Amino acid sequence: MRRTTDTNRIVTRFCRVCLEFVIAVTLITSTVTSCFAQAGGTGLPKGFRPPPPIPKELAIEKPLIDQNQIDDWNKGVTGQRSKRQAFKDALSKKLAGGVPKTIDEGFRVNVQTLSIAEKRADLIKTRKAIVGYIDRDVPEKNVDEKKFACKSVVKYAKTLLDGNFHVRMQAVLLIGSLNISPEVPGRPKPAVAYIDGLPTLLDIIHAPADGIEQPEPVRILAAMVATRLLKRGRHTLKVNSKIPVDCAKRMLAELKGNGSDWYHQRLIEALAQTALSSVPNAQNQQEPLIVEALAKILANPRRSNQIRARAAFLLGRVPMPGGLQSASIAYSVVKLTQKIATEVNQRRVSGSDAIFRLNDIYLAFVPAFKDESTTDSRKGAGLQSTLNQKPIQDAYKDIKPLVQLIFRQFQGAGKNEDVQIVFPATMITKLNAWTKPDNMALAPGREPIDKPLTPPPAQPQAARQGNRAARAS
Repeated sequence: MRRTTDTNRIVTRFCRVCLEFVIAVTLITSTVTSCFAQAGGTGLPKGFRPPPPIPKELAIEKPLIDQNQIDDWNKGVTGQRSKRQAFKDALSKKLAGGVPKTIDEGFRVNVQTLSIAEKRADLIKTRKAIVGYIDRDVPEKNVDEKKFACKSVVKYAKTLLDGNFHVRMQAVLLIGSLNISPEVPGRPKPAVAYIDGLPTLLDIIHAPADGIEQPEPVRILAAMVATRLLKRGRHTLKVNSKIPVDCAKRMLAELKGNGSDWYHQRLIEALAQTALSSVPNAQNQQEPLIVEALAKILANPRRSNQIRARAAFLLGRVPMPGGLQSASIAYSVVKLTQKIATEVNQRRVSGSDAIFRLNDIYLAFVPAFKDESTTDSRKGAGLQSTLNQKPIQDAYKDIKPLVQLIFRQFQGAGKNEDVQIVFPATMITKLNAWTKPDNMALAPGREPIDKPLTPPPAQPQAARQGNRAARAS
């Protein structure tokens, strides 16, 4: 009897397991069938998108030189001086006889070595070696020879800009690293950059009609190194040089197109380094386009806090044309500060992020630090100096307590402590009391700064293909 009971129990359990299995299979099958039907017969869930293909720039291989040519240049003929040694010797000489040809050929080999797939792991090493040839082997007093060497490097770096993505990035860095006078550790004199490499960078940032539309990461890097060239080389330009104006016009045109805030931030940082108070329009009339572009980014609530705060900072560092009204700038800075403080209190923004944004906002008002490079070479930069009007003074008075509070709380915190910042309601209420000016324009006849400079939000890279005509107009 016990055996019969045990057998029945086993059979019952087996049947239950089988039933559960059938139910599970049925549910899975019905779910898959449903998804299959929803996906139009593909068998994938509705809305499923496959991962994007590998960007074509990563798959491109365009070698401009082969290993045999490199070996020939490095080793040369047995018993004779190698071409590499002849190149290094030529770098220390004046431009006469066969020296220019030897230098040019040496840089061709070195720069185009970057294009070889087998040398991909040595890209950074090769780039630094090229810069080192000019910085170390060309005497600093030989300015013409340094300029010739830099010009040769830029010429061959341009041949890399339609190759592999990593090669393009190194080519951009190479152009932006060239110096007429290198920085020497322990010497207070900063490097003097080769500013004549800037036009090539501008073609990367804002491609001409017959140029190559570069991926955004390449353009971001180009804008970053363009900032360096302007900061360290602008003073070497002739008074009537058109480079700063051309740079401003093309970057302003690029800002009107789609792009990430990260890219546009690099553009405005470079734009500020042109040190122009105004830019000529098509009728050659001077307009406050740089200040206006920065103010429009500051006033645009659909932009990130980061780029808006950076725009505010740069407004305190660029030369201000005369006749501007500060009410719209002061109001926009106050409202950005209010937004950041409110988001911190709501835990939507961390205190560690807010401190950087509020620091930029604070620095917009105050004079530059002793070691800080200002775009117009003046010591008294800051909105309180360059746009000294009552709205600016009132904004500074209302914003300063928030900045002081967040810095005090961070200074008193431990290294790994998660600081919880809370701004008192009285501080935020004071900012909230600011009313929008009746006229948000910087000057009579100008557009209001709350009219967006660029169509928000940023679209993907593919959308840029349709923006060329829009930017040109």
